[in-house]
Amino acid sequence: MLSKNQLKLINSLRLSKNRQEEGLFIAEGVKLVDELLSSDFAVEKIFATDGWISGSHIPKHRYLVDIVEISQQELEKISVLNTPNQVLAIARIPETHAAGDFSGEWVLALDQIRDPGNLGTIIRTADWFGIDRIVAASGSVDIWNPKVVQASMGSVFRMPFHYVDLQKFLNTHASQVPVYGTLLEGEDVTTVRFKTGGIVVIGNESRGISEEIIPLITGRITIPGALKGPKGRAESLNASIAAALICYEIRRQHPLG
Repeated sequence: MLSKNQLKLINSLRLSKNRQEEGLFIAEGVKLVDELLSSDFAVEKIFATDGWISGSHIPKHRYLVDIVEISQQELEKISVLNTPNQVLAIARIPETHAAGDFSGEWVLALDQIRDPGNLGTIIRTADWFGIDRIVAASGSVDIWNPKVVQASMGSVFRMPFHYVDLQKFLNTHASQVPVYGTLLEGEDVTTVRFKTGGIVVIGNESRGISEEIIPLITGRITIPGALKGPKGRAESLNASIAAALICYEIRRQHPLG
């Protein structure tokens, strides 16, 4: 049974301020909780219906996790999904460390990505294409926002992620590795010869790459649309789609393994 205090805590974790104060986040749904249980993240508590409890295969190292059986009606009270899916877990936000040395690695640098769905999709895309890590400008959406966690489909538990002062970060590394960025007056992404490692800057959904960041871009990339020149028929390309196209081209040129 779900207690009032548990209900209050779970609902409070929808807000970034409360997540930071408690050091906790929520993950919901069978697929996502399975991914969480397979990770090294500390799981505080699981709230699940009888259907999940009777059919789940909990890894041995998770046998001591506290599982609270709840009804479907109780799940609906705490769910962040339109269609609640059997189980919701509370996990501890891991400690983050400085980005450190990443020579020879591929890094996505996100410039003020604000949409949770976009960030989650970018994390999932980076995981799929074997990108080594992601850094995001301070002020970007919180990685532990439930919508980000959901959209990542578990990739958030694998992808190294850091919040940084992006201008300072790029100033530090621009002389050591190539810094690519999506700009209108750039080279067609299909003709760019990517190095074996570098930084790819993905701009904000509405205004693109910040003015103070543009001078630090050493490799300007354009993703051409249907029309001649750098533009397509739509006003712009979604940030997560742009990231996916660039990641694909990098891996096409430099396959893993």
